[in-house]
Parts: sequence; structure tokens; C-alpha cells
Amino acid sequence: MARVDITDIRRREILDASYKVFAEKGYHNAGMTDIAREMGVGHGTIYRYFSSKLDLVTAVVEELIARIAEVVAAEPPESIESLAEYRESLGRMGERFFSLLEENPEIHRWLFYEALSIDETVTVKINAAFDLFAGYTELYLRNGIERGFLRSDIHTRETSLAINAMLFEAARRLPMTERIDEDSRRVWSETIVGLVLIGVTASTHYRDASVHWAPVELHQGKRKGGGSDGRS
Repeated sequence: MARVDITDIRRREILDASYKVFAEKGYHNAGMTDIAREMGVGHGTIYRYFSSKLDLVTAVVEELIARIAEVVAAEPPESIESLAEYRESLGRMGERFFSLLEENPEIHRWLFYEALSIDETVTVKINAAFDLFAGYTELYLRNGIERGFLRSDIHTRETSLAINAMLFEAARRLPMTERIDEDSRRVWSETIVGLVLIGVTASTHYRDASVHWAPVELHQGKRKGGGSDGRS
């Protein structure tokens, strides 16, 4: 039987309690005593594992960044061989991200807004995380370009940042609703995936892109001879 590391368990408990307290009170209004109270222990217990509140919040930020990175990097970009697979991969990524958001509804507000005002070292970590997430997204774009189903003239770096910005905006908006239901997730997923596909798909695969996402009404309009996709 594998040995249970009590230190790791206690550290995990502290991080979970800290995230909850920081999310509820804000970093500047929360103290180590609040976190200890949340755990039902003396505040000295916290200091056995973390030297200061800044040390603790840095660990919380790193943990949240790691969770998002798992969502973004769950599928190897080189495994995607077609536009259809790319579309499916985008959909799965969105589902994983929205599930993470549902489990941690404060993650976007806290990580991407409040945490940026804590300390320069924390800000550097978060900005580096944005670059990391964009790097993952850019790998998918470069793979699609190499395989011929994505446009070769797109600016991959800027496009990857724009794609991620749409996803993070969904993360900001969804928690504003009374609850994150399936319809809300579906609408955001379809919107983001649709915009991405139409924006980056190679002209030789444009029809495939519209078939994979466009609403039924759009296809009906095309069959009736109305409207144009604007591309040759």
C-alpha cells in the first residue's frame, strides 16, 4: 500500500481553504487567521507550511494556473489531422474549461483581476501564464497550417491571444448568471468555436467549416440562394 504523505495532505487543505477565503474576502482583507479559522486550526499551523501570506497566495496562484494549463494542454496538437478533428477538439477544450469554471466559479475574477494587484512577483507569474496558454493555442494553429486546413496567412501569436481572450470573456460572463447551465455553456461554446473556425479556416476547407458549426437557418438560406459567405 502506498504511503500517505500527511504534509501533502495538509498543504492541500491549506491551499483549498486559502482559495476560498481569498475569493470571498479578497487578498488584502483576508488574514492568515481567517484561513486558519476556515480550517479549524491555529494560525501557527499555516506558518509551518508557508512563511507569509504572499508565499501562500503565490502557491494558490500557481495551483490555479496549473489547473487551467491541464485544460489547455490535455490533447496533443499534432494528433489533430483534419478540420473536423480540430472543431471537436475545440469543443472538448471548452467543455473542460467550463467544467473547471463550474467547480471554481471565482477563478476568473480572482486570478485575472484581483491577483494582478497583489504583488509584482504574482503579476509576473500570471502574465507568464497568459503567454503559456497562448503558446499552447498557437501550437494547434501551426499544426492546422502545416496540415493545410487552416489559413497560412494568419498571425498565429496574435490569433492565439484573441482566441483565448474569447474563452476568458466567457469565463467572466458565465458566473454572472444565476447558475451555469447546459444551454449557457452550449451557446458560448458554439459562438467561440464558430468564430474561430470561420476566422482561421483555409479557403479550400471553408465549406467544411460552415457545415460543422453554422446554424440550420444559415444552411437553409444558402440552399434558397440567399446570402454569401464572402469568400471565393
